[in-house]
Amino acid sequence: MKRKGYTLEFRREASCIYCIEWQQWIMPANFMIDESYYFEEIANPDVERMLYAISLSQGGKGFLIDTCTVYMDNISPEMMQKLEFIKTKNNRDDLTKVIQLNSPIELINEVLAF
Repeated sequence: MKRKGYTLEFRREASCIYCIEWQQWIMPANFMIDESYYFEEIANPDVERMLYAISLSQGGKGFLIDTCTVYMDNISPEMMQKLEFIKTKNNRDDLTKVIQLNSPIELINEVLAF
């Protein structure tokens, strides 16, 4: 993803994402999800992660790594729709890429480096 220019790091907030490098909050209307990857640990299905490739309306590109189950009740409807939490939990087959692995953190790091 970094080779594709997704270098900014984002953190999910209740109603927006936060760009760590720019120290800015970005509302759902100002970003697009270009790709998404679902990671599930085979030995522990409760360890679910989503990796999002995100493009900003102001031109930057970056990534967001998020848990699929933690704090889902603390998210705005706009963010839920943008990040597709309902689809993630209820219909994983519709996701762009589903990846099962032994260690999600190691593979997420590999995907980011690619």
